[in-house]
Amino acid sequence: MKTITVISGKGGTGKTTVTASLATLAHEEGRRIVVGDTDVDAANLALLFHPADVPAVPFVGGQLAVVDPDACTGCGLCVDSCRYGALSMVDGEIFPVVEVDRLSCEGCAVCTLVCPSQAFSMHDDVTGDYTLSSCEVGPLAFARLGVGGENSGRLVTQVRKVAADEARQTEAEILLIDGPPGTGCPVISAVTGVDLVLLVTEPTPPGISDLHRVLALTKHFNIPAAVVINKADLNPDLVVSLTVELEAQGVEVLGTIPYDEAVPKAQREGVVPIDATTEVGKALRHIYKRLRRVLAENTGVTGETIPSHHQQEARA
Repeated sequence: MKTITVISGKGGTGKTTVTASLATLAHEEGRRIVVGDTDVDAANLALLFHPADVPAVPFVGGQLAVVDPDACTGCGLCVDSCRYGALSMVDGEIFPVVEVDRLSCEGCAVCTLVCPSQAFSMHDDVTGDYTLSSCEVGPLAFARLGVGGENSGRLVTQVRKVAADEARQTEAEILLIDGPPGTGCPVISAVTGVDLVLLVTEPTPPGISDLHRVLALTKHFNIPAAVVINKADLNPDLVVSLTVELEAQGVEVLGTIPYDEAVPKAQREGVVPIDATTEVGKALRHIYKRLRRVLAENTGVTGETIPSHHQQEARA
């Protein structure tokens, strides 16, 4: 099994559209494929793949302190001890009591240790949910981070684990991951241990700047990378100079995709834009063929072992 993660340095480059297109083309070719959407802040693959409606599984991202106001004596020791400013004194019915700010609480549990009246207890914090469903191209794992939910990469790792387990059980040939934008912990969780990172960029100064940052990330973790340049006709000269620069660094550009108003129209209609009669469709099919060649040549890691979140943090 080959594992590929598609990422971009910034949002809006067409990362999810490219991922959906590659998954659909692999399915058309008869490949057994599993898809995982680890962009947990904005998981949009389901909008294009229309998966079966199955119940989501709550995801516990950590723990939160909960105070029993009846047991609290208002001594304030916990407020002085909290390093995160998550505790404050508020007026109670008789005397001041402690209030917990759930967005600031890091779950360190120091309050449970210093409270003389044992007014605190630690409860699971559900920060989102994840789903394993099925769609036209095969199994689809995705997740949604709750509002204000902590996104250190734990939920991303969970989606990858669910998708990888399904890929092994179904003997899939390809595990294709739609990663989050940026270069932070969620991205590290999405790319660690994969066979190839496919970077989708656009020929704009912000796009190129963020591409360099993501390339530095893949080099740091020694992960093979290739590039797709979307909306290439917006700045052809920049595409040429970028291609020369990347090839000098040993990074292959698998292809370019022209800008076409038909793409956002297809997205609005929930359709993957791989029509072979369009320039965009032809470009995506060309990129898929070159991707197959790169995967065939890649003799790196198998991508089947997903390091734990703590291992990923240590490597970072």
